Amino acid sequence: MEKSKEELINALLHATITESEMDTLMNLIDRTEYRGFIRRIFDINDSELLNKSEASTGFLGMMNRFARKRKNAEFKRNILKPGFRNGKKLIIAEGDSWFEYPIFLNDILDWIKTLSDNPVYSLAYGGDWIANIIYEEQYISELTTYQPEIFLISGGGNDLVGGGRLSTLVNKPALVDKTITDDDQALYRIVVEQDFGNKEITREKRAEMIMIGNKYLHKDFMALLYTFELMYKVFFRSIDLSGKFDDMKIITQGYDFAIPSNNRNIFKFLLRAGSNGDWLYYPLLRKGIYDPVLQKSILSAMIYHFNEMLIKVAKHCNELKGRNFVYHIDSRGAVLKNEWADELHPFSNAFKRIAQAYLDCINAPDNEKAGTNFIKAVRNYKN
Repeated sequence: MEKSKEELINALLHATITESEMDTLMNLIDRTEYRGFIRRIFDINDSELLNKSEASTGFLGMMNRFARKRKNAEFKRNILKPGFRNGKKLIIAEGDSWFEYPIFLNDILDWIKTLSDNPVYSLAYGGDWIANIIYEEQYISELTTYQPEIFLISGGGNDLVGGGRLSTLVNKPALVDKTITDDDQALYRIVVEQDFGNKEITREKRAEMIMIGNKYLHKDFMALLYTFELMYKVFFRSIDLSGKFDDMKIITQGYDFAIPSNNRNIFKFLLRAGSNGDWLYYPLLRKGIYDPVLQKSILSAMIYHFNEMLIKVAKHCNELKGRNFVYHIDSRGAVLKNEWADELHPFSNAFKRIAQAYLDCINAPDNEKAGTNFIKAVRNYKN
């Protein structure tokens, strides 16, 4: 007997939904319902979700508006010049603080503009929720007006860790069965083969961290990932089915293995450093998770699964279309310990390496047959 829409939603929110049930649910919902899923996972109300994700209010909002206005001023001047787009790929970017880090760092979009002559128009806001990005559809007008060759989307990080929400996605140690199972060992082998090692952490150590951290993830974390998967699949499929953007690449990204820290002196001149610790470190302390290695392991597991979800979405969309049009920038293992400006954001030099992977993806041949070439790993790029 087929499940009703509400039964499918409950299965998603309890992280028990199957692949076939996900496909069914995709055809039963629209973008206006995603916020309801998020509210139920985090037990929050509309006002908390509609707070513009702290992205357009107060000091952060002022800085976001200033930074975005600065980015877009040159674009608006140049786009009206005859022949300006000749030989170039116009880029529209929607997302969060990895695209729009106010003033103090050169973020991904800053480096893309610096390292190429492709015009970039930013809709990004530091701190934005992916649920709000998709719901508000600010990108629709710009996509239709400019028909860009490239659409960049970065979202989900604030949904996971903004406002101390991380603590709701993690189990306290007393509730964790620490026995290593066959499934744990299988995950370990998969991650070793994927190889996220760098000169600080071997691929075996990272695999062990992900395996251990995975055991602390609450079912609500997996429910949130299923919600993200649903949102992104419907989002990208609707763009494809519009028939207006057949030569446009969509490029996603899933962050790097963040490091919890309460060090508020690492970036003194940046006022936002006052939040360092509030995103990751203190929410984990509230759950009784004090060990720094275990804290890093939990974040490694979260970032690992978030990237795997986006890769799964890209693979699904590309196979439906029969060629690659959704790509993924894999930043896992790219940022070294001393390259983090705070718990969530790299310094400019690391953002530059990530931007180089974007440029490789942007310049890659179009109309590639659906396959493995849609993943661009930042760790393949050097300073």
